[in-house]
Amino acid sequence: MVHDGATTEEDRRTVDAHWAGGGMAEVARADAKDNLVQPAWTGGGSIARTVGRLYASSGVGGGSGACTATVVGVRTVITAGHCVRTSTKGSPARAAAWDRNLYFVPGYQGGSGPHGGFTVRRVRMAEDWETDGRDVAMLEMNPGADGRNISDVVGAQPISFNAAPGAAGHFFGYPYTDRVLHCSGVTAWVAGTALVRIPCHMGVGSSGGPYLSGDPAVGSVVAVNISGDASVSYGTALGAFAQGLYQQSEHG
Repeated sequence: MVHDGATTEEDRRTVDAHWAGGGMAEVARADAKDNLVQPAWTGGGSIARTVGRLYASSGVGGGSGACTATVVGVRTVITAGHCVRTSTKGSPARAAAWDRNLYFVPGYQGGSGPHGGFTVRRVRMAEDWETDGRDVAMLEMNPGADGRNISDVVGAQPISFNAAPGAAGHFFGYPYTDRVLHCSGVTAWVAGTALVRIPCHMGVGSSGGPYLSGDPAVGSVVAVNISGDASVSYGTALGAFAQGLYQQSEHG
């Protein structure tokens, strides 16, 4: 399904003013700066520019929050579906409220992003996004203030829709921290599901963060984080469904 975001110039100015005018700072007050749950990423590479924080105003109550997301196309950013919709207990996924004021800041560190912020024009995701393997969303981004596509500014991380777990993987996220964190381990399928597990934990705020295969600085996105426990994180593996969303976002 497709949901419109900031489709007019006025919409874009309003969203940008909300977050740049104090909304980001409000969220940052909850950020950890020391005693981080995982090491901060210091390895550079394209991932240092393409991964960032995705801000939203909750569709239920209007509170501000943030997830993690990654640039993966000319104008496409990938995250978890639950990062852009808010469900209420006992209600079906299709009844979840759409979050508002979506705003992505690639390369976020220490309260700001060196590349500015980008508003979201459209969201593409499953109506049954709580179903196994469907918790993923593709965000079609508006150009930046200078008219350039987001990939022209920060590049794009490669994306794969057929990578198999079983090799070393790398997970990047902002679990309410002032910089992006990184952990790694051998990935594996969660038996009987479309989920991938990686043996490291980050926590709230890292949802939507990419699992990469290959070189951690320039590897391909193969899954997005959706949950975790004390020692393991779980991500939606990217397959044919995610590929369809991606193609629509890039060419629709």
